[in-house]
Amino acid sequence: MRVPHVLVPLVIAAGAACSSSGTMPKLSGVAGSGGAAGVAGTSGSAGTSGGAGTSGATGGRTGTTAGCGLATPPTVGAANPQTINVTDSKGTTTARQFYVAVPANYDPSTPLPLIFAWHYAGGTAVALAGTGFGGGFYGLQPLLPNAIYVAGQGLLSTPGDATTSGWPNTNGGDIAFAKAMISWAESNFCVDPTRIMSTGFSYGAIMSDSIGCQMPDVFRALGVMSGSLFGSGSSCKSRPIAAWITHGDADPMVDISGDETARDQFLADNHCAATSAAVDPSPCVSYDGCDSGYPLVWCPVAGEGHTIPSFAASGIATFFAQF
Repeated sequence: MRVPHVLVPLVIAAGAACSSSGTMPKLSGVAGSGGAAGVAGTSGSAGTSGGAGTSGATGGRTGTTAGCGLATPPTVGAANPQTINVTDSKGTTTARQFYVAVPANYDPSTPLPLIFAWHYAGGTAVALAGTGFGGGFYGLQPLLPNAIYVAGQGLLSTPGDATTSGWPNTNGGDIAFAKAMISWAESNFCVDPTRIMSTGFSYGAIMSDSIGCQMPDVFRALGVMSGSLFGSGSSCKSRPIAAWITHGDADPMVDISGDETARDQFLADNHCAATSAAVDPSPCVSYDGCDSGYPLVWCPVAGEGHTIPSFAASGIATFFAQF
């Protein structure tokens, strides 16, 4: 069974942004535009392009984080939102809310992967952290229980509809938010800084594509569902990142060409060949010749609209588990 996205129409083609009215507003600061303000906790020298991924090292960020060994970490979960101040590239500071989930048997001495889930246009972080649409962090948490999960809340600033939450990344604010949440998580929990990953659907997938473009020195892998990469990769760092991408070729809201742009950017960054081979789940293919440890899996679904395919959660979970 396919899971339809029916809450907020999202029409994106050739640079359009999210809309709750079903129209195609002009692009104005969508995710991926602008530079992000620096936030502590994401330092580490950038890795060289094409570096081997034998240990999943990302940008030279290794070792343990400040939260390892912390005897009394914060109380988290869907009933306990966290708030942090985030400053964008223009110096504007905004209080941003997010939710965190840790394993029931969380051990502060054991570094764990950190997985971000970004909600769709008009969605909420609490739904991803709970049982709403996309609950269980798009279904990854039950499949990869030994990880720390984070879901941030988008601002009511979607281009063309100021009442719809999303990830326009105005003045780099959403990328700065991602950096701030990483810093918070690493200060309060035992995080493996070489295994930070991102997933999302629709506008959340657009945010994940932007992270793959702008933060491949921090994030290890992406799981993208019906997204788009704006700006033709003009702001992208030339560094590999593992990516698993699915998109329906009949998507009327976010045209598949947007994720083809993302795919091609990551193929170039990972130094992949133009050839590919079929992999599970069908209809996915994995490209040949990519840098060691940086695979690129592409899953276009014939006749599919703006939905989350039934195989997406298991496909992304399997992909993330290899790192």
